[in-house]
Amino acid sequence: MAASDDDEAGRSADLFGGRNPFRSWTEDPGYLTAERLAARAAADSVRRLIDRLAATSATAEQMIALAERLDGVVDAMPLGARPGGPGAEDGVAEASMVVGEFQRLLERSPVVGRANPVAPPLRLAVVDGRIEATVTFGRQYEGPPGCVHGGFVAAIFDEALGAAQAFSGSSGMTGRLTVDYRSPTPLDTELRIQAEMTATEGRKIFCRGRLWAGERLCAEAEGLFVTVDAARVAELFARRARGR
Repeated sequence: MAASDDDEAGRSADLFGGRNPFRSWTEDPGYLTAERLAARAAADSVRRLIDRLAATSATAEQMIALAERLDGVVDAMPLGARPGGPGAEDGVAEASMVVGEFQRLLERSPVVGRANPVAPPLRLAVVDGRIEATVTFGRQYEGPPGCVHGGFVAAIFDEALGAAQAFSGSSGMTGRLTVDYRSPTPLDTELRIQAEMTATEGRKIFCRGRLWAGERLCAEAEGLFVTVDAARVAELFARRARGR
């Protein structure tokens, strides 16, 4: 069942101060600070390097030379979190801090994180009350020859279904995820995912999703999410924001 905007705001009020952090993450241009854009640019470069390494014809000597250059880059990077970084501004209201930390975690997500070179990344949008997503898996995600490893297919379903229930305002944590693999999922092909919340039952939130390559159905998924006490989740977000 689809939730209205008023329902979404009401159910998320305890944790996010009346704001829907997923919506602000996907739609608010003010969310993209100069620091976040720079982090995305650096991650894009590393992502290109990872993709090239997965299918390079470089010689052993060239690879050793590359490793030495990369070690120099890594050694020159400062370690540790910088106070006042994304989502950790001092002196802001608790609800704003939680929203900021939620956004920071999404930026660093191994699935959707534009600032995480491990992420493909999965790109999410809200269309007609459901999640529409696209993703292209490069050669570093290969399982069977020419196909995406099934574990990564499950990961994008977990993220897309999780986004569907988070956008609805009935946020919970994954309790069960069932994936039916219908046909091989190809590499280097734009894939399309749809996900939506279908029902709630007490603390249980039910979602479903599908994945296509063109018109071919590759996989379907059903997810059960379980709501967690809002105060406890807010405490975890706040502790993570202060301690990183």
